[in-house]
Amino acid sequence: MSTKNETTNKPAAIDLNDLLKKLAFHWPLYLILTLLSVLGAFIYLKYANPRYMSSAKLYLKDEKKGGGEEMDMLKSLSLFNSGKNIENEMEVIKSPILIAKVIRNNHFNIRYYRKQTVRNEELYENSPFNIKILTDTANIGNYVFDVTPFNAGLKVKAEYGDDQTKAFTAQSGVPFTVGNDLFIITYSGKGNNLPAMNDYRIRIDSIAQLANEKMDDIGTALVNKDATVILVTYEDPVAARTAHFINALLETYNDYTLDDKNRVALKTINFLSVRIDSLRDELGYLEKQEERFKVQRGITDIEGTSKLALEQVKDADIKLNDANMQLSVFDQVENYLNAPGTSYPFAPMLGTVDQTLTAMINRYEELLKEKNNLSLSLQPSSMIVQNLDGQIEEARNTIKNYISGYKRNAGVAQSQMQQKVNQIQAKIANIPAYEREYINIKRQQGVKESLYLYLLKKKEEAAVSYASNVTDNKIIAPAFIPEKPESPKKTMAFVGFLAIGLALSTLYIYLKYFLNNKILSKTEIEQLFELPLMAEIYQDDEETTKNLSLQNRSVLLEQIFNLRTNLRYLLSEHTDSTTILITSSISGEGKTFLSAHLGNSLTVNKRKVILLELDLRKPKLSRYLGLDNYVGITNYIVENKSIDEIIRKVPNTDLHLISSGPIPPNPVELIEGNRMRTLLNTLKERYDYIIIDTAPIGIVSDAKSLAPYIDASLFVVRYNFTLKSKLKAVAESLKEGHFHKTGIIFNGIEQNSFYPNYYYDHYSYSHENLKAKRWFAFFKKLKHRLA
Repeated sequence: MSTKNETTNKPAAIDLNDLLKKLAFHWPLYLILTLLSVLGAFIYLKYANPRYMSSAKLYLKDEKKGGGEEMDMLKSLSLFNSGKNIENEMEVIKSPILIAKVIRNNHFNIRYYRKQTVRNEELYENSPFNIKILTDTANIGNYVFDVTPFNAGLKVKAEYGDDQTKAFTAQSGVPFTVGNDLFIITYSGKGNNLPAMNDYRIRIDSIAQLANEKMDDIGTALVNKDATVILVTYEDPVAARTAHFINALLETYNDYTLDDKNRVALKTINFLSVRIDSLRDELGYLEKQEERFKVQRGITDIEGTSKLALEQVKDADIKLNDANMQLSVFDQVENYLNAPGTSYPFAPMLGTVDQTLTAMINRYEELLKEKNNLSLSLQPSSMIVQNLDGQIEEARNTIKNYISGYKRNAGVAQSQMQQKVNQIQAKIANIPAYEREYINIKRQQGVKESLYLYLLKKKEEAAVSYASNVTDNKIIAPAFIPEKPESPKKTMAFVGFLAIGLALSTLYIYLKYFLNNKILSKTEIEQLFELPLMAEIYQDDEETTKNLSLQNRSVLLEQIFNLRTNLRYLLSEHTDSTTILITSSISGEGKTFLSAHLGNSLTVNKRKVILLELDLRKPKLSRYLGLDNYVGITNYIVENKSIDEIIRKVPNTDLHLISSGPIPPNPVELIEGNRMRTLLNTLKERYDYIIIDTAPIGIVSDAKSLAPYIDASLFVVRYNFTLKSKLKAVAESLKEGHFHKTGIIFNGIEQNSFYPNYYYDHYSYSHENLKAKRWFAFFKKLKHRLA
């Protein structure tokens, strides 16, 4: 195969100019689909459920981005840390726990509808009913009540549980039971009047389930990366509810954060109060013990030496007590870290503790608090939570290691101080027994009094912190009731529907012309064959196609004459009688029709033409010409009839015809026999043209068997009928060289389709006929432009 052939047989790339012409040709299709798209957009906007969006802005104090002098003062108390992570707080706002609380407090899980034909109309603030749930609202949900008012009350049909239903009659203000829950319905109209006689629906959703669904409708985002202002958005089918819901959510969030801070301070105050009460009782006991001692011993003064010893042992006891307290704090911290169920806040740290350890504990509590906040909205298996667990474990181990080293140092200091106390006590032992006993009482009293005053100071500090607790958040822009829905938007709806309409039109045209497996243009033929296109035959009505008169002015006759002229150019070097074979790839492409009309056109100028019906398997030519095929070629070959006995004249023409005769069981053997050769040689002596209508070349080999007797072969390709795959097989057969002087006839082209470049309607009808068929022609053209 040559390079030229390979190039020719490749599918042509899509010609953009050709595509644009096709799109322009089908403008009525675009017009109708555009109108339908506009209509569809109107219907969609009328019946689609609107989605309204409202937004609010919330200001958060973030220590990472500056919290002001007030925050610095509270941090200096070293009682607890209230730092925030903005990203975590954004997740807390969307947590199902807060959303469920908002839904429960504002009854957002109860919705009222007026039943409509296409979609129900929700009645948010103007419902004619009020339903109250008299049982625990935390677990109730997924009830649907269809309510129809009538003169005696309300007809109610309830759906609940696993497809359970219950029909009953209810009265305003009278409780009723459905499933395990108790309800009461009241009229919300003036004077407790009966609502309008419409069908209504009341829907009660599960609070927990609805809270999880609402998470997707809530959006949070920072106004900008340098600010601590969060933009909170919410979408809902009801405009007013968008504002009410988001405002209620932010108020609930503020209450939650304030309660969280107060919980830390209250635990600190409670711890200190218990210790102070205990010390108060101990001090009271020591004071009474001193009083009894003085009364019993009659002691009113202590000598200077005793007082000096007393002061020394008192000072040593205070330092020893500080060391013991530090060790106690370390033990308390270790117990706190080792407790498996530990959660913040940690009890206050007493005594003078290293600031590094204080910072470590504050950081550890920040991580715990951050994990608790994230747990409201994330699963324990989340990568974020697991990463945070790793940070918490690392902080815990760091504190443990630090305490271990610190306790060793504190233990050494405790031992040294104890030795000093023992030395002073040895000196006191030399004091008379009464004075020694009195000094011991005063020493215990002084230690307890110092600790008591210290705890009172810390309690006052904690009380100041608790009193100073205010929410760090401020709603700087409350939510508003939107006037227009966020979706569907009219502009986007019309643009979307128009885009879909145009896309569908273009896709249809693309599929029709470029993905069609049938031949639609001569360009596709030229890609497969290196043969001349002899003629393009347009499709006409049945009456015209069967009219063999050479006097009419139809387009068909002109195109047949054009075929005859081109055939003469093809056979310009041939001077004897001409045998012409007409075949196709499959049945139904019009070879019989063209055989008759081409043969008839060749009778001009008194030429003698005969038609041979050699499609012995499925003969159609005789019937097309209005004759029978009882006697013909089969009788000549098998029964030895004479040529004159099988030749017949076609009525109203100068044509002659030899029919097929009875259908033989072995057509190829008859065609390849000597009698067929004799028949064709005899006919060449009598006629100028022999037109052979044979079986399709793409199905059987009859045409190849006749090739040696043929002077010219014409192959018929039918518009929007011939399969490209079949035509490729024909092209391969032609390359084998069996046929000589070949040409292609493009048949059955629809006159009003895109393909024709020229129209001959003006040549086919008189002026009067055009007037009569004007509307018919218009709708016919419109049909082709639409489909």
